[in-house]
Amino acid sequence: MKSLIARVFAVAAVLGCMIGPINLGAAQVRQKIKIVFATTPTTLWLPYYVAQKKGWLDGLDIEENYVTGDSNAIRAVLSKQADFGAGVGAFSVLSAVEAGADLKVVASWSPLPDYNLVIGADKGSTITDFAGKVIATSGPGALPDQLPRILMRKHNVDASTSRFVQVGGHPARLQAVLGGRADAALVNTVTSFDAIESGKVKVVAKVAEEFPKLGYVWNVARDETIKDPAKAAIIQQLTTAGIRGSRFITQNSDEAAAILHERIPSLALDLCKRVIADLNKESVWGVDGGIDAGIIDFTAKTGKELGVLKYDRKASELADTRFVDAAMKDAALTK
Repeated sequence: MKSLIARVFAVAAVLGCMIGPINLGAAQVRQKIKIVFATTPTTLWLPYYVAQKKGWLDGLDIEENYVTGDSNAIRAVLSKQADFGAGVGAFSVLSAVEAGADLKVVASWSPLPDYNLVIGADKGSTITDFAGKVIATSGPGALPDQLPRILMRKHNVDASTSRFVQVGGHPARLQAVLGGRADAALVNTVTSFDAIESGKVKVVAKVAEEFPKLGYVWNVARDETIKDPAKAAIIQQLTTAGIRGSRFITQNSDEAAAILHERIPSLALDLCKRVIADLNKESVWGVDGGIDAGIIDFTAKTGKELGVLKYDRKASELADTRFVDAAMKDAALTK
Protein backbone atom coordinates (compact mmCIF):
# COMPACT_ATOMS: atom_id res chain seq x y z
CA MET A 1 0.00 0.00 0.00
CA LYS A 2 2.82 2.36 0.92
CA SER A 3 4.53 1.52 -2.36
CA LEU A 4 1.33 2.44 -4.28
CA ILE A 5 0.98 5.77 -2.46
CA ALA A 6 4.64 6.54 -3.12
CA ARG A 7 4.15 5.87 -6.83
CA VAL A 8 1.07 8.17 -6.92
CA PHE A 9 3.01 11.03 -5.33
CA ALA A 10 5.89 10.46 -7.70
CA VAL A 11 3.61 10.69 -10.75
CA ALA A 12 2.02 13.85 -9.32
CA ALA A 13 5.46 15.39 -8.83
CA VAL A 14 6.44 14.65 -12.42
CA LEU A 15 3.19 16.12 -13.75
CA GLY A 16 3.73 19.18 -11.59
CA CYS A 17 7.12 19.74 -13.17
CA MET A 18 5.67 19.32 -16.65
CA ILE A 19 2.70 21.64 -16.10
CA GLY A 20 4.48 24.17 -13.91
CA PRO A 21 3.19 25.80 -10.75
CA ILE A 22 -0.39 27.10 -10.68
CA ASN A 23 -0.37 30.87 -10.05
CA LEU A 24 -3.51 31.50 -8.01
CA GLY A 25 -2.80 35.23 -8.09
CA ALA A 26 -2.64 35.47 -11.88
CA ALA A 27 -4.62 38.34 -13.42
CA GLN A 28 -8.04 37.43 -14.68
CA VAL A 29 -9.04 37.99 -18.29
CA ARG A 30 -10.15 41.60 -18.67
CA GLN A 31 -13.86 41.96 -19.42
CA LYS A 32 -14.57 43.63 -22.77
CA ILE A 33 -17.18 46.33 -23.30
CA LYS A 34 -17.78 48.75 -26.15
CA ILE A 35 -18.95 52.21 -25.10
CA VAL A 36 -20.24 54.82 -27.54
CA PHE A 37 -20.15 58.45 -26.38
CA ALA A 38 -22.71 60.81 -27.92
CA THR A 39 -20.22 63.62 -28.45
CA THR A 40 -16.51 64.28 -28.47
CA PRO A 41 -14.67 64.40 -25.10
CA THR A 42 -16.17 67.03 -22.80
CA THR A 43 -17.17 67.68 -19.20
CA LEU A 44 -20.06 65.21 -19.51
CA TRP A 45 -17.69 62.28 -19.19
CA LEU A 46 -15.72 63.59 -16.20
CA PRO A 47 -17.14 61.09 -13.65
CA TYR A 48 -16.01 58.33 -16.04
CA TYR A 49 -12.58 59.92 -16.55
CA VAL A 50 -12.15 60.25 -12.79
CA ALA A 51 -13.14 56.59 -12.31
CA GLN A 52 -10.55 55.51 -14.85
CA LYS A 53 -7.83 57.65 -13.31
CA LYS A 54 -8.56 56.34 -9.82
CA GLY A 55 -8.51 52.70 -10.93
CA TRP A 56 -12.17 52.03 -10.22
CA LEU A 57 -12.59 50.56 -13.71
CA ASP A 58 -9.54 48.32 -13.55
CA GLY A 59 -10.27 44.88 -14.94
CA LEU A 60 -12.32 46.23 -17.84
CA ASP A 61 -11.14 46.27 -21.42
CA ILE A 62 -13.04 49.34 -22.65
CA GLU A 63 -13.31 50.20 -26.31
CA GLU A 64 -14.28 53.89 -26.55
CA ASN A 65 -15.98 55.31 -29.62
CA TYR A 66 -16.96 58.98 -29.83
CA VAL A 67 -19.65 59.96 -32.34
CA THR A 68 -21.41 63.22 -33.13
CA GLY A 69 -25.04 63.32 -32.10
CA ASP A 70 -27.50 61.35 -30.01
CA SER A 71 -29.02 59.61 -33.04
CA ASN A 72 -25.65 58.15 -34.06
CA ALA A 73 -25.04 56.92 -30.52
CA ILE A 74 -28.44 55.25 -30.39
CA ARG A 75 -27.86 53.62 -33.79
CA ALA A 76 -24.54 52.23 -32.56
CA VAL A 77 -26.20 50.62 -29.53
CA LEU A 78 -29.19 49.25 -31.44
CA SER A 79 -26.99 47.85 -34.24
CA LYS A 80 -24.82 46.14 -31.60
CA GLN A 81 -21.74 48.13 -32.55
CA ALA A 82 -21.73 49.22 -28.89
CA ASP A 83 -22.91 47.61 -25.67
CA PHE A 84 -23.39 50.82 -23.74
CA GLY A 85 -24.46 54.30 -24.83
CA ALA A 86 -23.02 57.09 -22.67
CA GLY A 87 -24.58 60.51 -22.30
CA VAL A 88 -27.38 60.18 -24.85
CA GLY A 89 -29.81 63.11 -24.90
CA ALA A 90 -32.99 62.48 -22.89
CA PHE A 91 -35.44 63.49 -25.63
CA SER A 92 -33.61 61.34 -28.18
CA VAL A 93 -33.79 58.31 -25.89
CA LEU A 94 -37.50 58.89 -25.27
CA SER A 95 -38.18 59.23 -28.99
CA ALA A 96 -36.24 56.05 -29.76
CA VAL A 97 -38.11 54.04 -27.12
CA GLU A 98 -41.42 55.40 -28.40
CA ALA A 99 -40.44 54.15 -31.86
CA GLY A 100 -39.89 50.66 -30.45
CA ALA A 101 -36.17 50.72 -29.68
CA ASP A 102 -34.86 48.04 -27.32
CA LEU A 103 -33.32 50.46 -24.80
CA LYS A 104 -33.29 50.92 -21.05
CA VAL A 105 -31.94 53.85 -19.06
CA VAL A 106 -29.49 52.48 -16.48
CA ALA A 107 -27.83 55.58 -14.99
CA SER A 108 -26.53 59.07 -15.75
CA TRP A 109 -23.21 60.73 -15.00
CA SER A 110 -24.70 64.18 -15.67
CA PRO A 111 -28.50 64.05 -15.27
CA LEU A 112 -29.19 67.81 -15.21
CA PRO A 113 -28.63 70.18 -18.15
CA ASP A 114 -25.23 71.82 -18.37
CA TYR A 115 -26.55 74.54 -20.66
CA ASN A 116 -26.46 78.31 -20.80
CA LEU A 117 -28.85 80.29 -22.98
CA VAL A 118 -26.63 83.09 -24.27
CA ILE A 119 -27.18 86.13 -26.43
CA GLY A 120 -24.72 88.47 -28.14
CA ALA A 121 -23.71 91.28 -25.80
CA ASP A 122 -25.22 93.89 -28.13
CA LYS A 123 -28.38 91.87 -28.89
CA GLY A 124 -30.14 91.98 -25.53
CA SER A 125 -29.98 90.70 -21.97
CA THR A 126 -33.22 88.79 -21.24
CA ILE A 127 -35.23 85.93 -22.73
CA THR A 128 -37.76 88.53 -23.93
CA ASP A 129 -35.03 89.76 -26.29
CA PHE A 130 -35.04 86.39 -28.08
CA ALA A 131 -38.23 87.35 -29.93
CA GLY A 132 -37.45 87.92 -33.59
CA LYS A 133 -33.84 86.77 -33.25
CA VAL A 134 -31.78 84.16 -35.14
CA ILE A 135 -31.02 81.33 -32.74
CA ALA A 136 -28.32 78.74 -33.43
CA THR A 137 -29.40 75.23 -32.41
CA SER A 138 -28.54 71.60 -33.06
CA GLY A 139 -30.61 69.17 -35.11
CA PRO A 140 -34.42 69.11 -34.84
CA GLY A 141 -35.75 67.34 -31.77
CA ALA A 142 -32.51 67.36 -29.77
CA LEU A 143 -32.24 69.22 -26.47
CA PRO A 144 -30.24 72.22 -27.80
CA ASP A 145 -33.01 72.73 -30.36
CA GLN A 146 -35.95 72.29 -27.98
CA LEU A 147 -34.71 74.04 -24.84
CA PRO A 148 -34.69 77.61 -26.24
CA ARG A 149 -38.32 77.06 -27.28
CA ILE A 150 -39.20 75.67 -23.83
CA LEU A 151 -37.60 78.63 -22.08
CA MET A 152 -39.28 81.13 -24.38
CA ARG A 153 -42.65 79.51 -23.71
CA LYS A 154 -42.03 79.60 -19.97
CA HIS A 155 -41.35 83.34 -20.18
CA ASN A 156 -44.30 84.02 -22.53
CA VAL A 157 -42.15 84.79 -25.56
CA ASP A 158 -43.53 83.76 -28.95
CA ALA A 159 -40.91 81.41 -30.43
CA SER A 160 -42.59 81.54 -33.85
CA THR A 161 -41.22 85.05 -34.32
CA SER A 162 -37.65 83.75 -34.13
CA ARG A 163 -35.63 81.82 -36.70
CA PHE A 164 -33.91 78.64 -35.55
CA VAL A 165 -30.90 77.56 -37.62
CA GLN A 166 -29.00 74.29 -37.34
CA VAL A 167 -25.32 74.92 -36.58
CA GLY A 168 -23.03 72.00 -35.68
CA GLY A 169 -21.88 71.42 -32.13
CA HIS A 170 -21.41 73.70 -29.14
CA PRO A 171 -18.26 75.53 -30.35
CA ALA A 172 -19.81 76.11 -33.77
CA ARG A 173 -22.98 77.54 -32.25
CA LEU A 174 -21.03 79.90 -30.01
CA GLN A 175 -18.88 80.99 -32.95
CA ALA A 176 -22.02 81.71 -34.96
CA VAL A 177 -23.06 84.18 -32.26
CA LEU A 178 -19.60 85.72 -31.93
CA GLY A 179 -19.30 86.00 -35.71
CA GLY A 180 -22.71 87.62 -36.13
CA ARG A 181 -24.36 84.77 -38.08
CA ALA A 182 -26.73 84.20 -35.15
CA ASP A 183 -27.96 86.36 -32.29
CA ALA A 184 -28.21 83.71 -29.60
CA ALA A 185 -27.60 80.03 -28.86
CA LEU A 186 -27.78 77.30 -26.26
CA VAL A 187 -24.28 76.08 -25.36
CA ASN A 188 -22.67 74.16 -22.54
CA THR A 189 -20.64 75.78 -19.79
CA VAL A 190 -17.17 74.73 -20.91
CA THR A 191 -17.78 76.16 -24.39
CA SER A 192 -19.19 79.49 -23.28
CA PHE A 193 -17.22 80.26 -20.12
CA ASP A 194 -14.50 82.45 -21.65
CA ALA A 195 -16.99 84.35 -23.82
CA ILE A 196 -19.20 84.97 -20.81
CA GLU A 197 -16.36 86.19 -18.61
CA SER A 198 -15.03 88.45 -21.36
CA GLY A 199 -18.48 90.00 -21.83
CA LYS A 200 -18.83 88.93 -25.47
CA VAL A 201 -22.09 87.16 -24.68
CA LYS A 202 -24.58 87.40 -21.85
CA VAL A 203 -26.21 84.51 -20.01
CA VAL A 204 -29.95 85.04 -19.95
CA ALA A 205 -30.79 81.68 -18.38
CA LYS A 206 -29.18 78.56 -16.91
CA VAL A 207 -31.33 75.56 -17.76
CA ALA A 208 -30.46 73.66 -14.56
CA GLU A 209 -31.91 76.57 -12.58
CA GLU A 210 -34.95 77.11 -14.82
CA PHE A 211 -35.86 73.41 -14.97
CA PRO A 212 -34.31 71.51 -12.04
CA LYS A 213 -36.27 68.37 -12.98
CA LEU A 214 -35.52 68.31 -16.71
CA GLY A 215 -33.33 65.38 -17.76
CA TYR A 216 -30.16 66.00 -19.74
CA VAL A 217 -28.32 62.83 -20.76
CA TRP A 218 -28.73 59.17 -19.86
CA ASN A 219 -26.62 56.02 -20.11
CA VAL A 220 -28.45 53.29 -21.99
CA ALA A 221 -28.15 49.63 -22.91
CA ARG A 222 -30.22 47.07 -24.78
CA ASP A 223 -32.43 44.69 -22.78
CA GLU A 224 -30.47 41.70 -24.06
CA THR A 225 -27.21 43.26 -22.86
CA ILE A 226 -28.65 43.83 -19.40
CA LYS A 227 -29.83 40.19 -19.27
CA ASP A 228 -26.32 38.91 -20.10
CA PRO A 229 -24.73 38.19 -16.68
CA ALA A 230 -21.20 39.11 -17.84
CA LYS A 231 -22.30 42.39 -19.43
CA ALA A 232 -24.57 43.18 -16.50
CA ALA A 233 -21.58 42.87 -14.16
CA ILE A 234 -19.67 45.38 -16.29
CA ILE A 235 -22.60 47.81 -16.31
CA GLN A 236 -22.69 47.48 -12.54
CA GLN A 237 -19.02 48.37 -12.28
CA LEU A 238 -19.49 51.35 -14.61
CA THR A 239 -22.49 52.56 -12.61
CA THR A 240 -20.84 52.26 -9.21
CA ALA A 241 -17.63 53.86 -10.48
CA GLY A 242 -19.60 56.67 -12.12
CA ILE A 243 -21.31 57.54 -8.84
CA ARG A 244 -17.97 57.49 -7.04
CA GLY A 245 -16.54 59.74 -9.75
CA SER A 246 -19.43 62.18 -9.45
CA ARG A 247 -18.99 62.43 -5.71
CA PHE A 248 -15.24 62.85 -6.09
CA ILE A 249 -15.76 65.84 -8.41
CA THR A 250 -17.94 67.62 -5.86
CA GLN A 251 -15.39 67.07 -3.10
CA ASN A 252 -12.14 67.52 -5.05
CA SER A 253 -12.85 70.18 -7.65
CA ASP A 254 -9.26 71.09 -8.56
CA GLU A 255 -8.06 67.48 -8.82
CA ALA A 256 -11.08 66.63 -10.97
CA ALA A 257 -10.24 69.61 -13.18
CA ALA A 258 -6.69 68.32 -13.58
CA ILE A 259 -8.06 64.93 -14.69
CA LEU A 260 -10.29 66.68 -17.24
CA HIS A 261 -7.31 68.68 -18.52
CA GLU A 262 -5.29 65.48 -18.83
CA ARG A 263 -7.98 63.93 -21.03
CA ILE A 264 -8.63 67.13 -23.00
CA PRO A 265 -5.30 69.02 -23.15
CA SER A 266 -6.80 71.66 -25.44
CA LEU A 267 -8.73 72.97 -22.42
CA ALA A 268 -6.45 75.13 -20.29
CA LEU A 269 -6.13 73.89 -16.72
CA ASP A 270 -7.29 77.20 -15.30
CA LEU A 271 -10.40 77.09 -17.50
CA CYS A 272 -11.08 73.52 -16.37
CA LYS A 273 -10.90 74.60 -12.73
CA ARG A 274 -13.31 77.50 -13.24
CA VAL A 275 -15.75 75.40 -15.23
CA ILE A 276 -15.81 72.52 -12.74
CA ALA A 277 -16.30 74.93 -9.85
CA ASP A 278 -19.27 76.46 -11.71
CA LEU A 279 -20.78 73.07 -12.52
CA ASN A 280 -20.43 71.99 -8.90
CA LYS A 281 -22.51 75.00 -7.88
CA GLU A 282 -25.23 73.85 -10.28
CA SER A 283 -25.15 70.27 -8.86
CA VAL A 284 -25.28 68.64 -12.30
CA TRP A 285 -23.47 65.41 -11.40
CA GLY A 286 -25.08 62.00 -10.89
CA VAL A 287 -24.05 61.58 -7.25
CA ASP A 288 -27.02 59.26 -6.69
CA GLY A 289 -27.01 57.51 -10.06
CA GLY A 290 -28.87 60.23 -11.93
CA ILE A 291 -32.11 58.42 -12.79
CA ASP A 292 -34.49 59.94 -10.32
CA ALA A 293 -38.04 58.96 -11.32
CA GLY A 294 -39.21 62.56 -10.97
CA ILE A 295 -36.66 63.71 -13.55
CA ILE A 296 -37.65 61.01 -16.05
CA ASP A 297 -41.38 61.62 -15.60
CA PHE A 298 -41.03 65.40 -15.93
CA THR A 299 -38.85 65.06 -19.03
CA ALA A 300 -41.29 62.68 -20.71
CA LYS A 301 -44.22 64.95 -19.87
CA THR A 302 -42.36 67.98 -21.23
CA GLY A 303 -41.53 66.10 -24.43
CA LYS A 304 -45.20 65.33 -24.98
CA GLU A 305 -46.23 68.92 -24.33
CA LEU A 306 -43.69 70.11 -26.90
CA GLY A 307 -44.92 67.64 -29.50
CA VAL A 308 -41.57 65.79 -29.55
CA LEU A 309 -43.33 62.72 -28.12
CA LYS A 310 -46.78 61.28 -28.69
CA TYR A 311 -47.07 59.67 -25.28
CA ASP A 312 -46.19 60.58 -21.71
CA ARG A 313 -44.12 57.60 -20.59
CA LYS A 314 -43.34 56.83 -16.97
CA ALA A 315 -39.98 56.12 -15.38
CA SER A 316 -41.03 52.54 -14.67
CA GLU A 317 -41.25 51.93 -18.45
CA LEU A 318 -37.88 53.48 -19.28
CA ALA A 319 -35.45 52.87 -16.43
CA ASP A 320 -33.85 49.72 -15.07
CA THR A 321 -32.78 50.81 -11.59
CA ARG A 322 -31.12 47.58 -10.46
CA PHE A 323 -27.60 48.90 -11.09
CA VAL A 324 -28.10 52.19 -9.26
CA ASP A 325 -29.93 50.42 -6.42
CA ALA A 326 -27.03 47.99 -5.97
CA ALA A 327 -24.43 50.75 -6.25
CA MET A 328 -26.06 52.79 -3.52
CA LYS A 329 -25.61 49.81 -1.18
CA ASP A 330 -21.99 49.25 -2.20
CA ALA A 331 -19.43 49.58 0.59
CA ALA A 332 -17.34 51.91 -1.54
CA LEU A 333 -20.21 54.43 -1.51
CA THR A 334 -21.67 53.90 1.95
CA LYS A 335 -18.51 54.05 4.05
